[in-house]
Amino acid sequence: MIETKLVERSVYPIRRRVRRAALRRLGRWPRGNYDVRVVYDAGTPRFKKIVFNGVTEARRVAGVLASFGESAHAPRLRAHSGNAVWVDYVDGRLFQPDAADAIARAGDCFLAFAQRHAIPISLAESGYRQQLTASLAWLRSASVIDATLAHALQARLAAFADDMTVRHGFDYIDPIVPNLLIRHDTGTVCAIDVKNIARDGLVGVGLAKAHARWLADTELDRILDRFTEQGMPDIASAYDFIRFYERIARVTDQASREIDNRGGLRKRADKIAKLGSLI
Repeated sequence: MIETKLVERSVYPIRRRVRRAALRRLGRWPRGNYDVRVVYDAGTPRFKKIVFNGVTEARRVAGVLASFGESAHAPRLRAHSGNAVWVDYVDGRLFQPDAADAIARAGDCFLAFAQRHAIPISLAESGYRQQLTASLAWLRSASVIDATLAHALQARLAAFADDMTVRHGFDYIDPIVPNLLIRHDTGTVCAIDVKNIARDGLVGVGLAKAHARWLADTELDRILDRFTEQGMPDIASAYDFIRFYERIARVTDQASREIDNRGGLRKRADKIAKLGSLI
C-alpha cells in the first residue's frame, strides 16, 4: 500500500493547475484528460500518481501494466485505487533522437514491447481492415475528408493482401520525444506515459508514429532489420499497412476529440494532407 506519510506534488505549473480546477468545476474537463503527480518520501521522488477522469480508464491502464509485467522499458505498477494509478518514479534524462546511440536504444524499446506475447495473424482474420473501413466512413460523415479522398483511401486499403501477416499484442503507441526517458539506472529507453501502453493492438503502430515524428527513413530501416533478426520479419513486410493504419487512426482520434471537446475541427487542411500522403 502507498503510505499516508508520502507527499504528493503536481507536475504542472500553478497557472495550469488553476485552469484545470476551473474546468472541472464548470464540468468542461475533457474526457481524455488526467493529472500527474509525483509522490515524495522524505524529499525523494518514489512514485508517479496518475489521476484519470474516471475509474474505467484507471482500471484499463492498471490492467495493461499488470499484464505487461516488469520491464526496464516501462514504469512498474505499484497500486491502483478508484481513478488513480501509482507507478514507480523513473529517474532519467530526456531522450534525444540525434544522440549517437539513441536509435539503438529506441530499437530495444520497440522490440521489448513487440516481443511480449505478440500473436501473428493474417490481415483477413485480424479485424484491422474492418476498423479502418469504419474510420474512413466516420471521417467522411464528419466532413473531415471528401468523397474523392475517402474512395481513394478505401481503394488503397483494399489493395493490401488478405494473407499478409500482422502481429497483435503490446505496443507503445505515443513515442513522442517528451514521452521517452533514458533511465539513469539501466541506460534503457523507458516509455513513461503509461496510458499509451497498448494491449491487444496492432504491433508496430508506435514505430510508425516515431517515423512520422522523429525517426528518419534510414533509422527506421535499421530498426526493422532488427525486428527481422529477432524473428519478426512480418513487422517489416507489413510496415506499409502499419503506417497506413497508424495515420488513419491518429487523424480519426484527433478529429473525434476536437469535435467532442471543441465542437469543431482544427486545421482540417493538415488532416487532409496527412491522409492524402498515404495514396
